[in-house]
This record gives sequence, structure tokens and C-alpha cells, in this order.
Amino acid sequence: MVAKGSRDLESAAGNNEFAFLAAELDRLSRLETIDRSEQLSLDGDWLQKLLNIVSDYIYVKDRKSRFVMANRQVALDLGLDSALELIGKTDLELYPPDAAHKFLATEQEIMSSNIPRIDFEERSILDGGQRKWFSSSKFPVTNASGEVVGIVGISRDITERKRAGLLQQGQNRVLQQLAAGKPVATVLETLVLTIENQLDGITGSIMLVDDTGTKLLAGVAPNLPEEYVALTDGIDIGPKNGSCGTAIFRRESVLVEDILKDPLWEDYREVVEPFGIRSCWSVPFFGKDREVLGTFGLYTNSVRSPTDHELKLALEAARLAAVAVERDKDERKIRYLANHDVLTGLPNRQEFKTKLEEKVAESRNTAVPVAVVFVDLDNFKFVNDSFGHAIGDQVLMIAAERIMSVHDGTHQAIRFGGDEFVLIVEGNTARKPELKDFMARLRDEITKTIQIGDLSFHITCSIGAASFPQDAENAAQLLRNADKAMFEAKSSGRDGYQVYEQTRPERSVNKLTLLEEMRSGIENGDFFLEYQPQYNLVSGRIIGAEALVRWQHPALGRLMPGEFITLAEESGLIVPLGRWVMKEACRQNKEWQDAGLTPITIGVNVSARQFRDAGLVADVCAALDESGLPAGYLELELTESLLIQNAEQAVELMDDFRGIGLKLAIDDFGIGYSSLVALKSFPLTRLKIDRSFIRDLDYDENDRCIARAIISLGRELGLCVVAEGVETAKQQAFLASCRCEVVQGFHFGRPMSANKFGKLLGMTLTPLDAHFG
Repeated sequence: MVAKGSRDLESAAGNNEFAFLAAELDRLSRLETIDRSEQLSLDGDWLQKLLNIVSDYIYVKDRKSRFVMANRQVALDLGLDSALELIGKTDLELYPPDAAHKFLATEQEIMSSNIPRIDFEERSILDGGQRKWFSSSKFPVTNASGEVVGIVGISRDITERKRAGLLQQGQNRVLQQLAAGKPVATVLETLVLTIENQLDGITGSIMLVDDTGTKLLAGVAPNLPEEYVALTDGIDIGPKNGSCGTAIFRRESVLVEDILKDPLWEDYREVVEPFGIRSCWSVPFFGKDREVLGTFGLYTNSVRSPTDHELKLALEAARLAAVAVERDKDERKIRYLANHDVLTGLPNRQEFKTKLEEKVAESRNTAVPVAVVFVDLDNFKFVNDSFGHAIGDQVLMIAAERIMSVHDGTHQAIRFGGDEFVLIVEGNTARKPELKDFMARLRDEITKTIQIGDLSFHITCSIGAASFPQDAENAAQLLRNADKAMFEAKSSGRDGYQVYEQTRPERSVNKLTLLEEMRSGIENGDFFLEYQPQYNLVSGRIIGAEALVRWQHPALGRLMPGEFITLAEESGLIVPLGRWVMKEACRQNKEWQDAGLTPITIGVNVSARQFRDAGLVADVCAALDESGLPAGYLELELTESLLIQNAEQAVELMDDFRGIGLKLAIDDFGIGYSSLVALKSFPLTRLKIDRSFIRDLDYDENDRCIARAIISLGRELGLCVVAEGVETAKQQAFLASCRCEVVQGFHFGRPMSANKFGKLLGMTLTPLDAHFG
């Protein structure tokens, strides 16, 4: 809104009622200088007194933007005793150059265009750095000939309103940055700049308490001298450690008027004096648990105490700083927990793959070898069985400390899961001879006597290692071969170590040769089964096992399914091989039952080629008849892609199996395109969640949602849900929370021989949060 005075002046200029004013301005504009004796005749005592009462700026300037008249408020703000001292001067003589040139440019534009500007915002900087904002209206004044001869202006101080708006905007930016997850340094710098924008001649900083709680670290101080900030970084917290160090020590605000005289700064005067800083007011801020986090400090180059307004702003800023730093602490804690094992403090496997790939990539470029060392504690579940899980956890922590002491920080160690640890070893230690020495030291350290209270015992370990580039072409193969070497150490009787060696002869084997050898192997009994236990999460008991085929090749050694199943499928040999697997699994299960062991269900995988074979039902019946195993203890595992290929035939065949009394499971559920169709259409008894959804349950919310949905869906349809590939206690806990019924994976037991599985089946079972090894 335009002030009444502004409207009157505008009317006077427009109607030329004050012709004498225009004439006088016209005369004065032609003069090179203006003396006080040449003032307008209208500035008599009565008018000047009237204008001086007004708190707004009121002034008149000639065509050259020289002051002709002004009220007292203009002079006071400029530090002058009287408005008479303004006469004949321009803004260039009164204001800093930047502000003066802007005023001059605006006024010259108004006079050139003969168009007034009303209620526009101007910013002024006075002597001493004081900043002010004005809402101004300026009107051109014309003479009798219509020529612009000067300007009349009225400016209202809106500094408080402007600063309130800027403060609100700054606070909003801080909150927006917090909500957007911006780095804490960015948020704190925005906060400091917001407060500095409210105050004249004052510089802000935020210092943060370090992790030890004994020192203050430089946080942000965008406008303090960098040299000063560097010198104060890391100062001690104590009763005489400047304003900030003392404020943290006392847990209260410390306001120092004169740094060079105050005893709190006695030890730091030489540091601060060269920078011209004379006052420092420090406000500590705290976390939710009243833990002191840092200080918000304000500095001036003059000796003085803060005003109530300045102190209020510092307290508000400290509260916002506390929110930002507390959030950052929480996020850092979450990131730490996501990437570290809570029990041992070692990094976990989440980032291990990336780290290992980085080290292998470095090795390719530098030719410096890198090795992976796999450590598995032997029979660790017996520790839990004998002493309980609290002692077991202490043993894991002791093992982690001993592993760390051997590699002495020069290598990287992680807890891979359960009772397994993995180290990444670099440099000369990664070469084969030195690697063996390292593993020997590692084994000796781990197997030292453990003393916990009155308990005294030993644990042993099996260690395997592989080196890049000698033993592998990439990171995944390096890890896999180190794991193989560890199992070699276990197979050799445990309590030992093994470096990976290429045990199979390097020779080319064509498909035809391998097919003939497979045919002979089936006839000669070269294939054998291993069994992976399945546990009921509620009872903690083994309720089933999956039968997995292996081939003990006479020349190539032990072959896993991935190395021969595809060829068996393509050639049709999968049918006789599957027939043998069916018979052997039924025979073995019946043998366990005859030995008095708890009856369990044995799961056998059926391939697509087998499913299409007309003799499959007869083969299954023959296996049950020959072994004497009741049909209810045999389960066929079918993939959903297999079922969808010929749904009508699948339903008919599955009805036949259910008529016999068999159980039917859908394997690798969730990775096909017709999962829901499979559940709706086929007479299934169990649903096995694919391991790809289980692997990242520890940290992937998407996989958690999928697993939760599958488990819920299975329960609603009356199906028993089995989670495959469970490798960690966290995965187990999550699955239990979702009421998943059955679990299977390395966390509970790797595939094992029939003899070992029978012993496991006969043992007293431990709670499911035990570590199986």
C-alpha cells in the first residue's frame, strides 16, 4: 500500500500544483554545486520539524541524484548529525559502491522514463555492515516545460519483516534438506548461512563432538577464515577450552564478551588474535538421550555481549542442528548395522562381493596377488549344545578377535555367516608358500585354549584358501575355490588347512565320451546321493530331506549336477538316472526308518524329460514296492515351467501320483511366469520358495515383501511352504516372523552323506537358532 504522503506528492507532481518546487529543482539542477544557503525555501522550521517526526525516509533529489532535501531519519541511519550534511551529496558518497550504484541506476531510470516506481524493494548496507531493506516509492518531478528536473522519494524500513521471511525460508530449506536426506554438512551449512543472514557483523559455526567424546571437530563455518577453522579442529573439551570446548564441558551456553581478556580463552589467545575475532558466544546442543552432540557458535569482531534476539536465534539454530546431527548419527548407525555383523563387529557379506571384485580388478592392473581365506569353525553347534548360545556367541567374538589379531589390520576380514569367516589377503601373503604360513598361524591362534568363566575348552577350525590369478579367473571363482579348499580340509579330518589345488587333470572331454561314461557310471554305481535336511521352524525337528545326485567320475573326480544334468537331459539318460535316484532315495529312507529313526519325507527332483516319460508312474511304484517305503514319505519336486508346458497332461499325471499317496511340491517357486496359475490348477502339497528371494532377505525390502506374500499365499491355499537357501540367522528370524513352516539351507546343514545324515537324524535336536556346521 502506498503511504498517504506518497499519494499527495504524486498528485502534486502530476498536477504541477507545486510549480514553485519544480522551478526551484530546475534552478538547482543547473548548478554544479549546492550550498546550504541555496536550499529550497520550503524547508522552513515548521516543515522540517514535521518531516523529522516521520520514521520513513523522505527526500528530494535533483536531476543528478544529489540530495536537495531529506528528513532526519535518513541522516540518522547514515550516521550524520543533521540532514543538512546530506545536501549536495549523492548515494555514491554515502553508501558502499554496490548499493549506491543500484540506487543511482533506479533513480536515473525513473527520471529518464518519467514513470514513477511504487512499493518496490531496495536493500541498503550502512556503515559497519548493517543491512536494511526498504519498501520504496519514487516519483519524477517536472518543470513547467514538462522536463524532469528531480525526484521525490519515500522509503519505509521493512527490515524486520524481511528478516522474518528470510528466516522462515531458511528454516524451510533446512527441513526440506533433512527430509530429502541431504548430507549433514549441507544441512548444517544452510543453517549457519540462514542465521548469518539475520544478523549484522556476526559469523556462525557448528562444531561437533568426536566419537570419543573428548574433542571438538570443525563441522561447518562457511564464512570464518579457513586457517582459523583448521587450527580449532580437534580442540579438547574441558573447563578452560574457549567458548565451545567449555560449553560442551559445562553442558550450558558460554558467552564470552572479550576473547583477549577472558580466562576461558587464555590458552588460545595467540591462535585467535591474528584473525580479529573478539567475541564468541557458544550454545551446546543435545541428542534425544541428552548426549551432547556439538555447539552452535557466533563470532564478532567487536567486544560485546549478544542481544536477546541474537541469543534466541542461536538457541533456535542449536535445536535444528541437534535434529540434523541426530538424524545423521542414526543413519550412520543403520548403515553400520547393515554392513557389519552385530555380534563380532566385523563387516558382513553384504558388500563382500563388491570388495572382492574391486581387489581382483586391482590385481589385474598391478599384478599384486590377492587371496581369499575361508575359515569354518569345526562342529560349532556342539558348543551351543553343550554350553548354550550365550557361550556360543562369546566364542564367536573370541574367534573374530583372534582372526583380527593375526591379519593385524593389513587384510580385510568378514563374518560370512554362522560360524564361517572370510579374509581377503593381499600382497606377498597371498602367494602360495606365504599363504600356507599365514593359515598355519591363523589355525594356531584360533585353536588356543578358550577360557570363559569357569569353562576351559578348545575349538578347532578348517581353513581353505585360493589365490588370484593362479587359482581363478574372476572373483566368484576365487571365492568358490577357496570354499572348495576349506571343504577339502574338513573332509581330511578337520582341524587343518588346505590351499586350493587343481586336482582334476586338464584334458578335453567331448560330449560323446562323457555320455558313454555316464551310461557306464549308472550301471557301475558311480553315482551317489547326498541329503540336505529340512527343518520345521516350530518344532525344531528334521521333517524331511532333499536327495541330491553326485557323480564320482573315475578320472574327473567328484562332479556336481550342474556339470552333467543338462547333458543327461539332452541325451535322455536323465530317465535311467532319475529311475536310479528314485530307487536309492526310497531305499535309504526305508533303511533309516528300519533303524528306528524318526520317519521323514524324502524329496526327489523330477526333470521335464522324466515327466514326459510314459514309464514315470511305473518307475515310482517300483521304487516304493522294492524299498517297502510308504508312499506318504516320498515327495516329487516339480518346477512350475515343467507343469505349464502341458498343463492338462500334468494335472492328469499328478492326480495319479496323489492317488498313490505321494506328496507333490512345486520347486523354485516365483521365478516362472505362471506361478499363480500353477498354484490354482495343480494338486500340490508343498511350495518351495526359490533361493533367489531368500538370499538378500537381510537387507532387500523388495525380497522381504515377495517372500512374505508367497508365504501368506501358500498358507491361504493350504500348502506347506518351504524356504530354500537359508544361510543366516537373520533370514531364519524373518521367515519365522512370517510363519514359514519349513526351512532348508546351509544355515541348517549342507548336503551330506547318508551316514552323516542318519547320525544327525538320530541326535537330540537343538533349537533352530543354533549354528549348524
